[in-house]
Amino acid sequence: MLQRIQSLYLFLAICLNAAIFSLDLAHIKVGELYNTFTIYGLTDADTGIQVYPSISLVLLCLISMVVSLVIIFIYKKRQLQIKLTQLNLFLQLSFVAAIFFMVDASLASYTSAEVLSVEYSAGAFLAILPIVFIYLAIRAIKKDEALVRAADRIR
Repeated sequence: MLQRIQSLYLFLAICLNAAIFSLDLAHIKVGELYNTFTIYGLTDADTGIQVYPSISLVLLCLISMVVSLVIIFIYKKRQLQIKLTQLNLFLQLSFVAAIFFMVDASLASYTSAEVLSVEYSAGAFLAILPIVFIYLAIRAIKKDEALVRAADRIR
């Protein structure tokens, strides 16, 4: 059902993941320029050309959003809902790890003689919040399952 608290948690996780598409994940300082790393990849500040594409970040985020949406609508199958939510938690953890690995891998596109510094932006830290909401959804679904089992024992 849509009025359950786990549906709200999953909806918030979807909204936070959608917000990541419009935010920068990191700024990489090369000399005097700040190149931006978004979910789509590393963009050169001079030319505006994408230097390092990261389609895997986009796919991980979209898959996590779709799985969250599916979980909301399979409320009658709580055991499947728990397993899919655990899978979604793993996907979101993989997404956060991939952000940091991709930013690090994009640094290889520069020569070692250039001065580099990496500053992570709000988007990178915003990706951590859906993990909390997905975990809270797992707890709420398990609580519902315990209530249903307790009611079945009484009958």
